[in-house]
Amino acid sequence: MGITKTLQFNQTLSVNKDDGGASNYASFNGTVDDGGVPTVNYYIGDDALYKENLKSFRDAWSTFQDTVFTEADKVVASFEK
Repeated sequence: MGITKTLQFNQTLSVNKDDGGASNYASFNGTVDDGGVPTVNYYIGDDALYKENLKSFRDAWSTFQDTVFTEADKVVASFEK
């Protein structure tokens, strides 16, 4: 069994609280395997904050997916050289 290279991506979404702290409400995880196959998923840890920040969540989720898929495209393109 050989060693497999995997690229990993993570992002946490949070909002600033009145006391100066932050509350995390969602996290994104993604990988690209050595064959260029991407996997992305998310976890919502606070439903209320998610609903209050739905547009920000969707914008961040789209950007995150684009980042992972762009990296997957680079891996696949490296095979074509």
